[in-house]
Amino acid sequence: MSSGIQGSSGKTNFCTMLNIEPYTIGIGDRFARQGRAQLEALVRAKETGINVFPVWNKSYREHTLIKTKPADVRAEADAAVKALGWTGAYYVDADHISLKNVEGFISASNFFTIDVADFAVAQCRIFVFAHGLSFW
Repeated sequence: MSSGIQGSSGKTNFCTMLNIEPYTIGIGDRFARQGRAQLEALVRAKETGINVFPVWNKSYREHTLIKTKPADVRAEADAAVKALGWTGAYYVDADHISLKNVEGFISASNFFTIDVADFAVAQCRIFVFAHGLSFW
């Protein structure tokens, strides 16, 4: 399934929905020091017959606080995969992003978790206002 996404540059990017493995686990490493150790746990799980695939994740907020960039997560994931000889699929998640900040994640990520909080809060406000209720 393909769909078009309008980027801030005005260009339309066509994407294909990614089919992923049935079992994945988010391995967020805030300071880029544990990627290899986290992947080692999945290597050991695989040796026992449990196939779980890693999704390195770090949100826009976390990048802002820690002063990192999405490419740093990609570099950590790639280095861990290479060091351990991981041959399975793995993903780098643009975690909790919105259309306001997705562009900075596109080149380094292959998995996108859209944060719907702004939309949900707006819808709650509309509902509350429409029904004459007070907003918390």
